[in-house]
Amino acid sequence: MSVCVDVALATNLDMAKLPVVTPNLCLACHISATPTATSKTLNVFGMDYRANGRIWDSNLATIDSDGDGCLNGVEVGDSDGDGSPDGNVTSQAGNPGVVDDCGSGPLVDEKTWGTLKAMFDGR
Repeated sequence: MSVCVDVALATNLDMAKLPVVTPNLCLACHISATPTATSKTLNVFGMDYRANGRIWDSNLATIDSDGDGCLNGVEVGDSDGDGSPDGNVTSQAGNPGVVDDCGSGPLVDEKTWGTLKAMFDGR
């Protein structure tokens, strides 16, 4: 990846905090697929992530940063924000920082899924 070391380091550390990062990778938070020191502008999800202390949690999962009708957690693949992917999720359903990129959507509504997931997690 040809990006500035400082930006790449921050991006890689932040991506490691999200439960699922593919296929959006840097585009989940940035407006550029390869952010550099001069082109590191954040999208709306990236700004919300930064405002949340650069932490992925239920606060961030239960809002809709880009206003497209899909909660961030559903788009990222962790509807309750506990840091574990929902079910067999291996890729993001949509991009939480891009309007109208909800993906295929959940099979159950996002509020119910967190409850179901907690039952199987033994909580």
